[in-house]
Amino acid sequence: RAYKILVDEVNFHPTDIIFDPNILTIATGIEEHNNYAVNFFEATRIIRDTLPGCHVSGGVSNVSFSFRGNSLLREAMHSAFLFHGIDKGLDMGIVNAGLIPNYDDINKELLELIEDVLLNRHEEATEKLLNYSLTMSKEGRKEDKEKSKWREAPVQERLTHSLVKGLDEFVEQDTEEARQQYARPLEVIEGPLMDGMNVVGDLFGAGKMFLPQVIKSARVMKKAVAVLVPYMEIEKEEARQKALESGLAAEETDM
Repeated sequence: RAYKILVDEVNFHPTDIIFDPNILTIATGIEEHNNYAVNFFEATRIIRDTLPGCHVSGGVSNVSFSFRGNSLLREAMHSAFLFHGIDKGLDMGIVNAGLIPNYDDINKELLELIEDVLLNRHEEATEKLLNYSLTMSKEGRKEDKEKSKWREAPVQERLTHSLVKGLDEFVEQDTEEARQQYARPLEVIEGPLMDGMNVVGDLFGAGKMFLPQVIKSARVMKKAVAVLVPYMEIEKEEARQKALESGLAAEETDM
């Protein structure tokens, strides 16, 4: 009714309308709450199918409030929620996207447990996720110790990792290392850097990365390219000088 009034009577453009269905907390232990995420996904689908042009938003952090204090689990839960919500038509959301993991990076066992809860797959979903959450502090420390292992990979893989994760701590030194392995600085951009951004594009297209994360990746790319620009300028000047010298030599020959 509100949509029809705004569009037909007030001449409001449909693309300026944002619906904000409630995202309610799941995994509370109360059976009536188990289908809240499923209900939101279905409501989003109906809104987008029946009200052309409008947008759907929501406060994503509400869904994981049962696990407040467990940031690792909540961030993974938000990523999975966005993945399924976007599939149904969710195109806006209130969430700290800079902190949530990429969907594909979530521990597979944890992801299955989270999706069991989000999609209300079975009656024991909440209890199983709760039991798993009690072990996550140990696993979190273990993951922290293993985070540096990516630094042992070849430089091309390290650059892709930095771009996908939006990490700029090592990108300048890795770009310089890559430059020394290629004949021309432009080849670093067209090779490993573009390979990394292609992965970012694929993940974004599949709904497994979100716009704020892509923006972080673009900033890392810009920082990497900045390392190469001075070398490309030198190369350009050398080419100009060579062309000038060739022209002068040709003139002397003609004379």
